[in-house]
Amino acid sequence: MMTVSYNEACAKDCSTLENDLVLTEKAGFDWIEIRIDMLRGYLVNHTLDDLAAFFRTSRIKPHAFNAIYLYPEFLSDHDDAVKRDALLDEFLLACIAGKAIGSEYIIVVPPLQRNPQGGPYMGKWEETYTECVRILRTLSDYARPYGMKLCFELVGFNRSSVRSIEKADQIVRAVDRDNVGFVFDSYNIYLNGGNNDFSPLKNVQSEKIFAVHLMSGDDVPEEERGQDKRCFPGSGVVDTTSFLKTLDEIGYSGMVSVETFRPEYWAKSPEWVIETAYKTTKKAVTDALS
Repeated sequence: MMTVSYNEACAKDCSTLENDLVLTEKAGFDWIEIRIDMLRGYLVNHTLDDLAAFFRTSRIKPHAFNAIYLYPEFLSDHDDAVKRDALLDEFLLACIAGKAIGSEYIIVVPPLQRNPQGGPYMGKWEETYTECVRILRTLSDYARPYGMKLCFELVGFNRSSVRSIEKADQIVRAVDRDNVGFVFDSYNIYLNGGNNDFSPLKNVQSEKIFAVHLMSGDDVPEEERGQDKRCFPGSGVVDTTSFLKTLDEIGYSGMVSVETFRPEYWAKSPEWVIETAYKTTKKAVTDALS
């Protein structure tokens, strides 16, 4: 049976990692995905030893760190040193923290055009493919001494360089490293043209699915679809039941993590967000697989 996880994005503007640790365990989650920015906030007054001590005595366990956002020149000969060092510092912090607390995964996002008003991603697919393969192989080498694995995440809207399951699969197959696989996100798949056809998942290497993100989204015109339109499963336009059933058919039995970036939720209490996140996600998984 798939287990349920909480991604800290759900309450990132109304909570802290300290709060999330207590509330996710109380709610009943099996896992927590830690945001790197919220980890940095935690480390202002705590240490990684403190965090490791919590997980040694807690039922809830750490899963993936979120997230590393790639850009095409990263770790190349023509990279910007300041930009490179800042992102590499984020990545190495996740590696060091993962080894300390028993996490094994880092979410890695392909190059995006980050400005919502800035139009579609303009890079060519051939260049995206080449650069993503190069970067993921390099990060794979960096991650290996720490025992960390990389979860490559497609993003379906037109500001993304990797929008489909098929293209993400091409990249991961070309990387061909045992510590590089996927995280599949129901809403990010849907964003590629309002797509509720999850059958292409049947063609990927199922053993390379290291994590799953589950949520639905508002029914809005394509030009208004964005990460802020994510909502908890149980309402919205994403066929989360089909998504989960397809994963079950290919033998996936790992974690399912709820991840929203919804300002409406950030305006509520962390207690409401986390309790509602657990109830809706648990119900979606149980109903789909019973």
